[in-house]
Amino acid sequence: MPALPTRFSLADPSNLTAKISLWAAISLAILLVKFGFHEMWKDEWQAWLMARDMGWGELTASLYYEGHPALWYSYLKIWTGISGILNLAEDVALQLAHTLVIIAALGVFIVKFRLPLWVKILLLLGYFFFFEYGIVNRGYALVMLLAFSVAASLEAVDRKPFKLAALLFLLCQTEVFGVLMGGAFFFYLLLEKGFFKTPIEVIKQATVLKLGAGLLLGILVFVLSVFPRGEKEALSQAYTSAPFSAANLGEAFQGQLANTYLIGLIPDTNVFGVTALGIGLSFIVLFAISYLFWQEKKVLLTWLLFTLVYFLFGAGIYPGGVRQWGMGFLFFVICLQLWAFKKPQINPAKMAILLAIIAFQAYYNGLALSKEFQFPFSQAKSAAQFIQQNVPENVPIVAINKFAAAPVIGYAGRKFYEMPEGVEFSYFKWLQKIYLPTEAELRLFAKFKNVGGIIIISDKQLPSQRYPTVQLWESFDGFNLKNENYYLYALKR
Repeated sequence: MPALPTRFSLADPSNLTAKISLWAAISLAILLVKFGFHEMWKDEWQAWLMARDMGWGELTASLYYEGHPALWYSYLKIWTGISGILNLAEDVALQLAHTLVIIAALGVFIVKFRLPLWVKILLLLGYFFFFEYGIVNRGYALVMLLAFSVAASLEAVDRKPFKLAALLFLLCQTEVFGVLMGGAFFFYLLLEKGFFKTPIEVIKQATVLKLGAGLLLGILVFVLSVFPRGEKEALSQAYTSAPFSAANLGEAFQGQLANTYLIGLIPDTNVFGVTALGIGLSFIVLFAISYLFWQEKKVLLTWLLFTLVYFLFGAGIYPGGVRQWGMGFLFFVICLQLWAFKKPQINPAKMAILLAIIAFQAYYNGLALSKEFQFPFSQAKSAAQFIQQNVPENVPIVAINKFAAAPVIGYAGRKFYEMPEGVEFSYFKWLQKIYLPTEAELRLFAKFKNVGGIIIISDKQLPSQRYPTVQLWESFDGFNLKNENYYLYALKR
């Protein structure tokens, strides 16, 4: 009987043909799920509607309210023009725009990363790679593309410093997590150059200066883009009200470790809070990953620094949720790439840690996909299709909740009206207060528009005592993954 291996290689022996085949297969799978099953929700549509209906100046000046820098919005702004030129349906154009980014990101990962092909396959079938960032149309795909490009190019940093500096600058314009990753990359470069032995000499090196300049410029533009400049009272509600409280520290610790690396093992921290089991498992994750990288101290210190800064950000500024915590998992995979530069041989215990982390990703992706195939992601598309078929263009539609109505607007291809101003709108402002008009106001609006009646759309059923003659027309409240329900009412003048 052959003996079990005592060491496993983390090198990549696969050829280019195998990599290209894998890239084609995963790209096809993502396309089938995105265009065959996925209904987009308000987070996906909001950025598109802003890019479509705002000028460049207004768009860049509004990003502080979104809390995201400019790159994703600028990219979508270009696609809104392409959509018009090619006469593409807007939902198709939005999904195509995201698809190109995620396919490019996965191409860099598959072709350029040094991890074994079987590790890549398992990671590609994991929740964050495939579903959260591959199916849902958000700007996190740009973080993947740029961060993976930096990680794949670090070995050639002295030959292409301007390229790396440009990538770091762009990475900072994706999300705050891109800024954190950019800082961690620069820290790793300093370690590789021997900063702690000869700090002055390292700082004087041309490569370090160029990458440092790219990173600092990127951070500066990021801050100028997203730092609140108005409506601070409302904006403050988007961030934690008790920074570094015990509850926030526990939530950030459990969410970014146990809820991320052992996803699906414990209930969602964002919904169910912190538990003793979750904290205990988080410590196990922290020690296990530290042990995994123990041989390569530079990688270990880089991962620990990123994890610490991200933890402080979560506990002190914005706690986030699963899709934000997944950025930590992406950086863990990047650290695997940095580790693979050294062609390490790992023991069975480390292989078990790696396989366990990957297994939870695959398990949770299976759950997400099974629900995606069985249930709608949102009821917005169904509500919009009903409106297209049954509500003439000259009949005004009043939205009670602008925030909830955005994806219906996107799918319906028409703007709705907001009260009390009675003007058309498409995108919303986060944390904007909901105005509940009276029935008399709605009748007055119908009279002003010179129509026999109006349609009212709400994400909740309207109270009959406040709207005694408003008639419920159609409900779209079947089970959906994002709990986005809609109710259409008719009000005759």
